[in-house]
Amino acid sequence: MKIIPVAEESRLAAFKFEIDPTSCALSGGEDYELLFTVSQNDYEKVSANSNISIIGYMTEDTEGSTIITKGGGRHAITAQGWNPLK
Repeated sequence: MKIIPVAEESRLAAFKFEIDPTSCALSGGEDYELLFTVSQNDYEKVSANSNISIIGYMTEDTEGSTIITKGGGRHAITAQGWNPLK
């Protein structure tokens, strides 16, 4: 299972405010992680690096953009948060 990395301090703050830490990580405005994709052929090379957190994989457009929870639920990913270009 792939887990989106969330700093422990951020996780605890989210619980204190009764919000989901993963939602904060996906929709918060303080982005300090770099998100990128690589060819499936390079998966072994990337997964060997302990400084990289693998959180998922790309699918066909027809499958849409979803996040799969620990319990197996599928939820559509929708853009949230502040848009600096508006």
